[in-house]
Amino acid sequence: MKVTVLMTLYNKGPFVVEAARSVLDGTFKDLELLVVDDASTDNGPELLAALNDPRIRLVRNAANSGRAASANRGYAEALGTYIAVLDADDRQHPERLARQVAYMEAHPEVVISGTGVRYFGARNGTHTWPSDDATCRAHLLFTDPVLYGTCIMRRSIMVQQGLRSIDQWTLPGEDYLFTMQWARHGRYGNLPDVLVDYRIGEQNQRHGRDPVSDRAALCREAFRMLNVPINEEELDVHLLLHQLTRVRPTAQVVERLVRWERTLRERAANAGWIPLELFNAELARRMDKAFFTIADHDAKGAWALLKTRGPRSFARFRYLAAAFIRSRSTMNR
Repeated sequence: MKVTVLMTLYNKGPFVVEAARSVLDGTFKDLELLVVDDASTDNGPELLAALNDPRIRLVRNAANSGRAASANRGYAEALGTYIAVLDADDRQHPERLARQVAYMEAHPEVVISGTGVRYFGARNGTHTWPSDDATCRAHLLFTDPVLYGTCIMRRSIMVQQGLRSIDQWTLPGEDYLFTMQWARHGRYGNLPDVLVDYRIGEQNQRHGRDPVSDRAALCREAFRMLNVPINEEELDVHLLLHQLTRVRPTAQVVERLVRWERTLRERAANAGWIPLELFNAELARRMDKAFFTIADHDAKGAWALLKTRGPRSFARFRYLAAAFIRSRSTMNR
């Protein structure tokens, strides 16, 4: 069998049939759809069984164990040469698997790859990931190299290297930590084409959660796994590179951010595996975007960043002036 499509399921009955049909009705036929049901309390498993398709293999957890543990069970149960992932509330385009298998066959050095996505539901738009390994690695300290919900992996590498999700991780972002592990065992790659539709809504794991505390925990673990030091004060300002604030970005905090930019460049160089030119370009891009986050919370802090680092442009001065006016208005209420 060429491909196992792995789907973890927990209380997504309203969506799972559409997701399953998108796999079964696709152009690629040499597959199994392996669904790990994590003790759902709705009728999702019964709806799948009613499809009566021999390519569906449903395994059921006796008790709810979490997404990471369910994924690990799926990795152990998979039979395909490749494991492709599709979330139970998403849908794939008919040619997705054919395109991804062809890419992996043509690029034996690539161990995991993904595709672009179209967001739908509560938010619309499209997004793509870098097509080359070097850029994927350069972004690893900030974001995922491939989108897990679109990925295809070589099962032989997974088995040989014992790659698994972190069972005890219950916060959002375990898929980022999982895809990060593949960096040691081969190359990343992504197709630029949009081949998966990614549903945004209340059923998403991140919905209704505190993005600051979740991102802080994720960054802390990612830096640990990548063997790049970071302490809690550094983490405070690093979150600004994700357009998040854990502390008010005053002028003093901005000074720490500028120091952190220099420190992070040095630590990336010391790590030895990070493509520095691409990493520094991504870091500079995030520093530029941090200006707007800082201005929204503390206009004086944004002015300090503009004076220290720039870039100085009419658009930034105009944004900063508006931020000052908003801050004065708030103070006078």
